[in-house]
Amino acid sequence: MKIAIFDFDGTLFRKDTLPFLGQEWLRQGKSKFTYIKTYLACSPCLVFYKLGLWPREKMKVKILAQFHGLFKNMTREDIDQFFRQAYPAMKTYFNTQVIEELHRAQHQGYHCVILSGAYAQMLNIVAEELGFDTVIAVEIHYKNGKVDLKKPLSVIDGKTKSVLLKRVFKDEKINWKLSRSYGDSYSDIPIMEIVGEPVAVNPDPGLEAHVEKSGWRCLWGQAPDVVQSNS
Repeated sequence: MKIAIFDFDGTLFRKDTLPFLGQEWLRQGKSKFTYIKTYLACSPCLVFYKLGLWPREKMKVKILAQFHGLFKNMTREDIDQFFRQAYPAMKTYFNTQVIEELHRAQHQGYHCVILSGAYAQMLNIVAEELGFDTVIAVEIHYKNGKVDLKKPLSVIDGKTKSVLLKRVFKDEKINWKLSRSYGDSYSDIPIMEIVGEPVAVNPDPGLEAHVEKSGWRCLWGQAPDVVQSNS
C-alpha cells in the first residue's frame, strides 16, 4: 500500500481552523457570551506566541484546550450540525492546488489520509466530501450524551503525528518510499521525512529553509490566510 498524507491547517485549508470556527459560531447565531468567554481564555496563549515565547505549534495546542470550552453542554448531534453548517464556508478556503494533488493521488491508487491536530468530527465531514480514506485527528470526548470537558483532549502536534500514523497502519505493509506527504510548517518535517515524496505547500520560513536544502517539491500560490512563524 502507498499512502498520501495531507495536513489540514495551512495545507488543504488556507486558514487556521479555530479562528474560522469562532467566526462560524457567531455567523450561526450562537451565544456571543460563550464566544467572548472562550476568546478571553485563548488570548493569553496568543500573547505568548506573539511575544515569541511559544512556537506556533505549541500555541495551537494550548488554544485548542481552551477553545474546547465553546462546546460546553453540547451533544454529539449539536456539534455535528455545527460542523456541517460550517462546511460550505470552509470549502471556499480549500487550496485548489492541494485538491488537484488529492485527486491525482486517488486516481493513482493512493490511500489518502488527513492527519491533523484539528477535530476529527469536523474532518470526517471533509473526508466524506473529498473522498479521503482515513482521518487521524483530535477526538471529542462525550459523557452522558454531552461533551466531556473534564477529560483532556489527546492533542496532535508535529511530534506525535508520525507515532499515530504508524500506529494506525501497523497491520498494513506501507511502501513508504512511494508514499507522499503534504505539509506547510516546520513542525510537519518529521512526518514528511518518512515518505519518499514530501511536498511543501506555501511553507513557513522554517520549512522553506529545509526545502531549499533538501530539494523537496514545493507548491506556491493561494497563500494561506494563517499566522505564520519562524519556528
